[in-house]
Amino acid sequence: MGDNKGMDRRGFLKTAAFSSLALGGAAALAGCAPAASTDGGAALSSTGDIAWDKEVDVLVLGSGTGAFAALVAAAKGAGSVCLVEKGTMWGGTAATSGGGLAVPLTYAAADAGVSDSKEEIVKYFKNASDGRVDEAVLNSFIDNGSDFIDWISEEMGWKFVASPLFGDYYEPMEGWIPMGRGSLGAANADGPMIASQMWEEMKAKMEGYGVEILMGTEATELITDGAGAVLGAVCGGQNIKAGSVIVATGGFDHNDEMRAKYHPFKIMATNAVPTNTGDGQLMGMAIGANVSYMDRCWGAPAILTTGDDPATLIAEGTIAQEIAGTDWAMYRGLPGAVVVNKKGRRIGNEAGPYDLFNQAFAYYDTGEPGHVNIPAYFICDAACWATYSLPGHTVGAVGEGDGSYFDETYGGEATDPAEVPAHFVQADTLEELAGKLGIDPAGLTAEIAAFNENAVKGADPVYHRGEKHLDINTTGVMAGSRTDLANPVLAPLATGPFYGAIYVPGTCGTAGGLTINENAQVVNTAGEPIEHLYAVGNCSSGVSGGTYVHGGISLGSGGVMSWVAVNHAMGATA
Repeated sequence: MGDNKGMDRRGFLKTAAFSSLALGGAAALAGCAPAASTDGGAALSSTGDIAWDKEVDVLVLGSGTGAFAALVAAAKGAGSVCLVEKGTMWGGTAATSGGGLAVPLTYAAADAGVSDSKEEIVKYFKNASDGRVDEAVLNSFIDNGSDFIDWISEEMGWKFVASPLFGDYYEPMEGWIPMGRGSLGAANADGPMIASQMWEEMKAKMEGYGVEILMGTEATELITDGAGAVLGAVCGGQNIKAGSVIVATGGFDHNDEMRAKYHPFKIMATNAVPTNTGDGQLMGMAIGANVSYMDRCWGAPAILTTGDDPATLIAEGTIAQEIAGTDWAMYRGLPGAVVVNKKGRRIGNEAGPYDLFNQAFAYYDTGEPGHVNIPAYFICDAACWATYSLPGHTVGAVGEGDGSYFDETYGGEATDPAEVPAHFVQADTLEELAGKLGIDPAGLTAEIAAFNENAVKGADPVYHRGEKHLDINTTGVMAGSRTDLANPVLAPLATGPFYGAIYVPGTCGTAGGLTINENAQVVNTAGEPIEHLYAVGNCSSGVSGGTYVHGGISLGSGGVMSWVAVNHAMGATA
């Protein structure tokens, strides 16, 4: 695995939580989407000769988790490999992520002294997903995970390190453990890496193996024979014949029609790349593929910084491209901050995992019909504002020296504390703030009074904020692991002026897609494999029943199932 430097707690936080900020936020996504296609989701059936423009052994659609598939195929000698990427930004959403991989039973967990078992993992996944997980697929993921991590560590010269940050999210469900399964951080000889570094290193390795990479090339159709087997795909107007096609085109965040059709409540913000329009799902369904978990997403709520009108987003069913405001846990769970609805009531444990908190938006008020928590509102007091960086408002480091946070991750010098970004409002009193945001003033003042009375004692009897492992070891770390408070993630909102912003349900990727079996083969509506067709990552049904079980599950499962897909394809064609 090479002479890699390990990753300390501070280094992992910086790499795992904020790599999208390090990439320059929205600027990194600008221009990465080609012109919109009107023919996506079509199918081309060939019952005779077809004019092929190119022929390869393995065709990979997408450079996010698809990069794993192309790398494995090339390194293991699967023959000629071609990867097509719809956008112009290498790595898609994956390259803007934290870069942590969720894979259980690895050397990283063993190095950290974690005790775990397959039985406990299966138990946890089943409980967290409400029994929706496909056990055959889950078993394949567990059985192949360690082999994949061992292989890519050796192949890339990386070392993975376990961290208590972003561990199992569904505490205290049976099978839960505090760390060792989620968000394994990668390091090379120079130290911890962010996702963009990982993807650039994989790209260089692929190119060394002779992988053909076609950027700005959109896959629009799957080509099948008369029996329904996949022969190849139409990519950028070229008919590419392939022994195996691995679909890794991402989610459908930016497809308004698909979100409206499948999601149970409005998702109003995403940090996924604009090319995530459900292409793989639509192409697969066009040839009879089944889909699963289309109602789920990897929830990531956000402070809305884009200037979009939330009422318009709701009415028109559109979505904001949100980067800076995406809240992994570093905003809503800060001491002196809460999230409330229009009635002034808190909506959940602000220090809990981002995906769990996102589910609070699903609440439907049967008394006054509607999703009363959409939109919600982030509120903090002057002490929080002066201590912590928020979107568009930078105060610099929290803490000193090696114990400090946010100095590099938030970037640049501190902003003038008197300057209030346009997406925030400021008021001297809570009543005035409520009026500016459209919150019931009496409801808000009563809620904050009750919250404050408990917060000074370090208690939250309503949502139990600060009582769980992740609250303290992820959100608490982001808040500086404060020892001056009775609870490191709780402080009263006691000092004016007060600040507020619109807070909305968001996602870092949709979680449903083409149904796969234990070999990562796409199956049809009868449950039968579609010959030569595989799917990995967010365009597939994944391994967790559409549930964000711990940090890095999208990348981790995408990597492992890429390993499974290529090995199966090579065996099937040997």
